[in-house]
Amino acid sequence: MKNSFCIHSFCIQLCVGLFAAAALAAPMPELKPATEWDAGAAAHLLRRAGFGGTPAEVQKLASMTLEQAVASLVDYESIPQTDPDFDPVDLPEPNVVQKKRKSLEPDSAKELNQQLRQLSRLQMEDLRAWWMRRMIETPRPLEEKMTLFWHGYFTSGFREVRSSQMMFDQNMLLRKYALGNFRDLLIKISQNPAMLRYLDSESNRKDAPNENYARELLELFTMGEGNYGEKDIKEAARALTGWTIRNGEFASVGRMHDTGEKTFLGQTGNFDGEDVIDIILNQPATAQHLARKLLLFFVTPEPSQEMIDALATEIRGSGYDMREVMRRLFSSQTFYAPEVRHSLIKSPVQLVVGTIRSLEIEPSDLSAFVAATKGMGQQLFQPPNVKGWDGDRKWITTATIYARYNFASALLTGTGTKQANRMMGEMGGPMRHQRMVAQRFNVERSLDADLGIDSHGIQVEQENQPPYNPMAIIRKEGLRSADQVLNHFVDRLLGMKVDHLQRRQLRQLLANGKRRFDAQSNEGVVRTLTLINAILAMPEYQAF
Repeated sequence: MKNSFCIHSFCIQLCVGLFAAAALAAPMPELKPATEWDAGAAAHLLRRAGFGGTPAEVQKLASMTLEQAVASLVDYESIPQTDPDFDPVDLPEPNVVQKKRKSLEPDSAKELNQQLRQLSRLQMEDLRAWWMRRMIETPRPLEEKMTLFWHGYFTSGFREVRSSQMMFDQNMLLRKYALGNFRDLLIKISQNPAMLRYLDSESNRKDAPNENYARELLELFTMGEGNYGEKDIKEAARALTGWTIRNGEFASVGRMHDTGEKTFLGQTGNFDGEDVIDIILNQPATAQHLARKLLLFFVTPEPSQEMIDALATEIRGSGYDMREVMRRLFSSQTFYAPEVRHSLIKSPVQLVVGTIRSLEIEPSDLSAFVAATKGMGQQLFQPPNVKGWDGDRKWITTATIYARYNFASALLTGTGTKQANRMMGEMGGPMRHQRMVAQRFNVERSLDADLGIDSHGIQVEQENQPPYNPMAIIRKEGLRSADQVLNHFVDRLLGMKVDHLQRRQLRQLLANGKRRFDAQSNEGVVRTLTLINAILAMPEYQAF
């Protein structure tokens, strides 16, 4: 009996060992390359890797091979940069302001502080309009889309940072490293003044470690909850001591750094911030966390574990090279699967920028469009909290759905009309522009005298957006009949087929049977605008 038990025990151990060996030898999940490529896939790629495109842009992409099409978006440095420049106000260094403040009476010093804050706030409005224009006009859409992704991933907000210059610098940092190595970006963002201030890490010193940034670094930026302990947070905070801000710039101050031994994620040593980041990147959970975030933003609201595992394998295999990661993702079957197309809810920025690009509108009232995204729940440079925007279905509420409809109507009627002003409130109109111009003039004049500030960078968007006229598209595409117009704008704006009932209802907006429809007549243009407005209000248009 004893021998029988030993043999039975041995067999169990042998089986366990064999199963373990088989598991270790099993191939890691991987992204399978896409096998089909057509105009529908090209349109999908433009929507997800950018902000959509015109029929001509879709056809141009579809005429390439899949490899060429993906490369044209991912290798964007080869495309000349034509995006608008932003020339920020050269605000005085903090030590200059401090010296000036000491020379003033208390009331005057308080007024100076208020004026500096107001100038920064006004410049922030310009910065939001500038980025909106970049996204609309860029010939390198993935560059801006990745910048937007990282903006929601590594969140910082102007309200907490209180410096438009720092927010601008962070935006440029995210753009510079948009498709670089994730390690480099992680180090740079950990040393970024806006981030240091946003998470109170500028006060992180050896005698009083601040755990805020260490906690978010582990929970939100890298590993995710459940993959570390409280002791790891404390030890990471110690390693990050000394990374602070001096005169608005990053500084590593040796006397503030804890040089003692730390034990972090099972490893012990005299670690600093970069050491901690390297240890984090070696954890499988980090690639898994990043993979999930990428899939949620670019592919599907419900990524499977198999998808996450496959993309995480690509991330680790590339050494966190984001350019190659995105190249593989955009070339995969996973990305083009029928069930993931039109499965994401458009963010307010995606909705506004994509609509303007799709209709080939030349934007003039950028401040109105920026305000529109805020009304829909997404204010650039001000995520709601350190977790960023929840996204997808959370974008749609009773209030925000009406804001979406109002934006579409105001875009077509023009932002200077009474109707648009009623619909959009403070989003546009001459009175808002006049107030902003007056505020700028008063603040600039006062600060120019006090601190010699050159406020050349303050540029208010003063033109109202004119009513939209689809005639240019109608003539360019040679549209005449109701069916031609219907087919064209459904394809241009929805990129998908509509059912029979929807098609009949949309067609009735163009041809009511009483009079022959001619798209190139004045009445035809009015009816076409009615059709476009109806398409923009469809539930299907809220997805992409």
